[in-house]
Amino acid sequence: MFMEERQKDIVKRVNENGRIMVSEIQEIYKISADCARRDLRLLESKGLLQRTHGGAIATMKKYVYPDKTYNPKDLQEIKKDSLAVAKRAIEYIKDQDVIYITTSSVGYYMAINLPDELRCTILTNSVTIADALRKKENISVILLGGEMSHRGHCHDFYTIQMVKNIRIDKAFLSHAALSIDFGASIHDSSGVEFGKAVMENSTMNIGLYPADKIGKSSIHSVCKIYDYDLIITDEQVSEDFVSQLDELGINYEIAELQED
Repeated sequence: MFMEERQKDIVKRVNENGRIMVSEIQEIYKISADCARRDLRLLESKGLLQRTHGGAIATMKKYVYPDKTYNPKDLQEIKKDSLAVAKRAIEYIKDQDVIYITTSSVGYYMAINLPDELRCTILTNSVTIADALRKKENISVILLGGEMSHRGHCHDFYTIQMVKNIRIDKAFLSHAALSIDFGASIHDSSGVEFGKAVMENSTMNIGLYPADKIGKSSIHSVCKIYDYDLIITDEQVSEDFVSQLDELGINYEIAELQED
């Protein structure tokens, strides 16, 4: 099989299955790992796929801003990437910790998957997450209040004042987009100061970013990428992004997606 035919077939397989691993390419086409990676680099440069950690996935759609009344509880299907990141994040929570959980789908998945025996205090500015935690008897919930958005969370002046008076051991944060140059960013400026306040009062800041949020930029910057003590993403993350994290000396973990 000629190189052009092989690469065309790789794209076909990625589009049909959603992803392909370097090891699969080696086995199917009887080529070396270096050759497989060269194929993926070339195909990515043409916009035909997106390289990930150990393989490639179909080209991702552009970021779409969530609906004004968006709520992670209303999702029809489980977002496997967000769930994988959430479960890895939970491993960092210890008994007696005081933590903040992000309002995003990753935060919601954290809330509903927390072990019943875990004893900790959780800060949240989301009524959805607070309700998910309500029946967990070992967890103390501090609901950060203020003027509530139509998505069911608060981040105004009053919310910020509450945060400034609480010591946080670990903050689990996720914003609309994350890039090397622009850092973490959001499309609504009203959430910027709240995000900064949480990070300033937290001993450890952990960024939770499924691969579909990475390599993109929204409008308003919340923090630089190196402001995070740790970034957790999933195995669909771009190899280039991982290489850049290594070069910058930024700590990260890659969560494996769970099969059906």
